[in-house]
Amino acid sequence: MNCGDNKMASENEEIVREWLDRLKGLNVRVKKMFGCWCLYCDGQAVGWIHDGVLSLREVGLTYLPEEIKRPGKEDRIQELVIPLDCANADWLCRAVQDTADLRKRSKS
Repeated sequence: MNCGDNKMASENEEIVREWLDRLKGLNVRVKKMFGCWCLYCDGQAVGWIHDGVLSLREVGLTYLPEEIKRPGKEDRIQELVIPLDCANADWLCRAVQDTADLRKRSKS
């Protein structure tokens, strides 16, 4: 787990660490930005951890469960809101890694 050089605020530390614990095995780190924690995987910004949720960038993953609300094309923010209840989901690590991989490919 790489939390960068930032010291996590005590009120958010437990939640951020819980998300990072669930993402063990991935090359992830967080960086404090704009009052939230930006989540990076393989050097790619893939989402935000805030208010107990992970907002994962929308990149068109089709295997996520229906309860994960997908943004509409007209929505200003194109992110999937994943509640802490899903932190143990078997698809979570795959979704974070696939998001990083797709973002890398889109930049090349």
